[in-house]
Amino acid sequence: MQKVPAIALVCVLISGLLVAFPVVGYLTRDNNYYGFKTNLEVPPLPGYRPGNEQVRLVFFGYQHCGTVCPLQLVNLKKLQRRLTNEPVRFVFVTLDPERDSQQELDRIMAGMGDGFYAVRPASQAAAQNLAMGFAEYAGKTGSGDHYDFDHSARIYAVTADNRRQLLYASPDLDLARVEDDIQRLLSRH
Repeated sequence: MQKVPAIALVCVLISGLLVAFPVVGYLTRDNNYYGFKTNLEVPPLPGYRPGNEQVRLVFFGYQHCGTVCPLQLVNLKKLQRRLTNEPVRFVFVTLDPERDSQQELDRIMAGMGDGFYAVRPASQAAAQNLAMGFAEYAGKTGSGDHYDFDHSARIYAVTADNRRQLLYASPDLDLARVEDDIQRLLSRH
């Protein structure tokens, strides 16, 4: 009988886990929510001053994005209209602090309306570390002045105790169902 090298067994095991991971997520999913239910601590947002909000909807993006960021910002604006008078804040975290000035981000958020706030980490490395703390993928593509970011463009629902409760992985959202999720979170926190 031939012995299988340990590295081969490890590779098979890892491959099996990668294949099973989406199934495990589905099986452990709380089907009472439209978003993917979690309960994970996330890092604090640098420079963010919490108010009276009970839920923060956090989105990582960058000002020069021409694809998914504008769509998610439209979703957040529509959610803001639906959740008027609720203790919810909408937080945009730039992945590109080298190009996105705090003044410009603040101007854009002011144009979005009440409850919008921009976070600008100190550096691109700090922005990527923060994104990883939320389980957000963000990778710089290109070089010099001509670069973009590949990122997962998720919206995260974070409660006042700094715990990520829900995530929405696509800009194609049923906003009525997202609103219902947020209302349920508000009633529980």
